[in-house]
Amino acid sequence: MCISMNAQLKNPKNLPYFWKTDTTKHTTQLSDLTVTTAKDMLPTLDFPKFITQDNSDFYFYDHEPVIVISENGETKAYPLSLLTMYELTNDRIGGKQIMVSYCPMCNSAMCYNRKLVKDGVEHLLSFGISGLLMHDDMIMYDRETETWWEQIMGEGMVGELAGSNLEMMSALIISVEDYFDRYPDGLILSPIGLELLEDGKIHRPFYHLDHNKTKVDPKYFVSEKFDDRLPPLERVLDIHVFDHNKIYPFSAIAEKQVINEVFYDTELVIFYHNKTVSVLDEDDLTKSKRVGSATAFAADLDGVNYTFKKHGEYFMDYETGSIWDITGYCREGELKGKQLWILPHSNHFAFAYLAFYPKSEIYGQD
Repeated sequence: MCISMNAQLKNPKNLPYFWKTDTTKHTTQLSDLTVTTAKDMLPTLDFPKFITQDNSDFYFYDHEPVIVISENGETKAYPLSLLTMYELTNDRIGGKQIMVSYCPMCNSAMCYNRKLVKDGVEHLLSFGISGLLMHDDMIMYDRETETWWEQIMGEGMVGELAGSNLEMMSALIISVEDYFDRYPDGLILSPIGLELLEDGKIHRPFYHLDHNKTKVDPKYFVSEKFDDRLPPLERVLDIHVFDHNKIYPFSAIAEKQVINEVFYDTELVIFYHNKTVSVLDEDDLTKSKRVGSATAFAADLDGVNYTFKKHGEYFMDYETGSIWDITGYCREGELKGKQLWILPHSNHFAFAYLAFYPKSEIYGQD
């Protein structure tokens, strides 16, 4: 039975909203959610097509960012420039059913397993875009139960599956150039047919959003109080260990280039270099500012804990002098061919992550 939610949801535009969602089950109040567009107004990619770098239609900018997922010998890249237009894709890789999403307003790129077990029952979910926001972040919904899911946390917020958590997949956000340097035969989401054309030119939504990390544009963001520990549009990398959260501002990571750290008994390393540009700055990506790439890995390998330093465009471990790249792959030396385990992590704007995890530790503010 369809139930009108207008009386409970924040709905400043008075948009008609009808759902089959079981709102008696929830982990948040409906009044915490804001209706910004109609359900499914933003399209999703349910049958994404991919090409290789040798495809004649390949024309991605070398320094634009991509979400990279590698599973059971299959590797795919999803350019953020396309995901600003199609913010969610239901896909599969290496035998796993996955969902890749990107919320431009929060700069949050997340990948989850679409298979979920709740109370002994297995669900294979496909996702759409609800048109709802929470703390300016996308609320997704699954088409099977119409449960509403928060994008950054991967948590069912309202509906039959409320309280469930999607399994976060290990992924990297790096440049196109770095992706094909590491995976020359890798696949990349095809841009054909996905462009937004106006006056014969390709235009991407949300450009100019992050010209200044200390200011937010009111035409994009719902007015609310931001955490004052960091500039709202400071990019951060998050680490989650044993229900503890820590974020690393890109400004601090860029200064260090490499961070070797222990966080709740987890030996970790964060790599950084500045090749990658923002997809939220200029319409023409070749003119966009560089924000860099930051990736996080477990620093132990085969029972040995390694420490690292920057070495040109790559990274070197102190223990063997082997050379590693931004993907955690050893290219030269005694450990050649080894791969560091990717810690589940992502990149976000600080305001968004701190809204959902206000107790997070902040690197440099310990």
